[in-house]
Amino acid sequence: MSHTIAAYSGGTLPAAIGIIRVSGADAFRLTDAVFAAKCGLPAAERSAGRMYYGELTAKDGRLLDLCLVCLYRAPASYTGEDMAEIFCHGSRPVVSEALEHLCAAGARLAEAGEFTRRAFLNGKTDLIRSEATADLIYAASPLAAKAAAAQLGGAVSGEIGAVSESLRAMLAHFYAVCDYTDEDIDPFEYERAAERLGAAAERLERLHAAFERGRVVRDGLPVVLLGRPNGGKSTLFNALVGQERAIVTEEAGTTRDVIEAVISCGGAAIRLMDTAGLREPEGQAEAMGIGLTVRAAESSAAAICVWDAAEPESDDDLRAARLAGERESWAIVINKSDRATERQLAETAQRARRLAPAVFTLSARTGQGLEALADWLAELPPRPDELLITSARQAALLRQAAESLRLAQSSAEAGMTADAFLSDAERALSLLRQATGEEASADIAAEIFSRFCVGK
Repeated sequence: MSHTIAAYSGGTLPAAIGIIRVSGADAFRLTDAVFAAKCGLPAAERSAGRMYYGELTAKDGRLLDLCLVCLYRAPASYTGEDMAEIFCHGSRPVVSEALEHLCAAGARLAEAGEFTRRAFLNGKTDLIRSEATADLIYAASPLAAKAAAAQLGGAVSGEIGAVSESLRAMLAHFYAVCDYTDEDIDPFEYERAAERLGAAAERLERLHAAFERGRVVRDGLPVVLLGRPNGGKSTLFNALVGQERAIVTEEAGTTRDVIEAVISCGGAAIRLMDTAGLREPEGQAEAMGIGLTVRAAESSAAAICVWDAAEPESDDDLRAARLAGERESWAIVINKSDRATERQLAETAQRARRLAPAVFTLSARTGQGLEALADWLAELPPRPDELLITSARQAALLRQAAESLRLAQSSAEAGMTADAFLSDAERALSLLRQATGEEASADIAAEIFSRFCVGK
């Protein structure tokens, strides 16, 4: 980390405000090279955490912008190093030339996630909080943002830390009894050790059990649209997504692939999948598309079977309903209500209610009745109040640690010698240290930080 790094850290340009971040031992010197505060003080003499107004210049000395700069002194900064943030107008030329000037003065352009990686290496954060930072940046719904914020605030790290501390205390007690036999130390009780191991395993098992719910919250609940060709699946998909993502024509069988989009319903993320119509295929391409439809249905958590209100139900409609009915949550949507008579709608709805737990009548083309379906979708994702694990890496380590603790607990309960169960306890502790990053390999850390955007 010998180089001082710089990068644009704001939103998509052009923007009202652009943020350029500089971090490293020479951050203040480099800031002075490109920015002159109106107060006349160099960076080293300015107060940390305060905004200073001044002139931002290009490499050739031209005035680029009138802007603000804030300084952060190590270790009280995001990275733990000296840092500066330049708040300029979000103009592409301004940002580009300011970075060019910083590099000419000695900075290096930051790699993806390098600011957070430095924060981790300097002990300002752990791997769990780092992964939560990426989840928060890419959160697709308010619920996903809430879960990521809880992890970022240390809720998961704190829970793992409490389990680790309990294990460390137990191990320290045992070794103290062994090493200092002449000291007045309470004896190591196997029964008490088994209780502590079981309690620790239970806490980790609860965290791990929340992984699937956490992944749904982060990535969106998969919901598949099923039905015969030209039943209105793609029109419904576009209406829910709010833009033309799927091709809609009068020609049947135009959808051959699975088209996905993540939408927000009631603060939760729904991963909606439009699929090929179910019927006897008229060619190899359509047969492959129908195969993808079946696989999408099998992997989804919920299904929407779309019927055409203006057409009598066919064998293909009933096939779609049977496939949808294999999901725990599913509904029949009677689409194209604007093209059917009241009698047609009533009769179709009556037949649909004999099959499905939920039935909606709507027109995806006009939007009439769409709100009720959206409300139903909003109730599908989990809304747990417990801590959520969203990282497969963390979940795997927690599962392995819990398994090791259960083995240690069984050995202690069986009255085996201490070395027979403490080695499993030590392995569990090592796995938890890998989860937080205390023992993580450089390759694992690099993979995590590669998810980040440049500037974070």
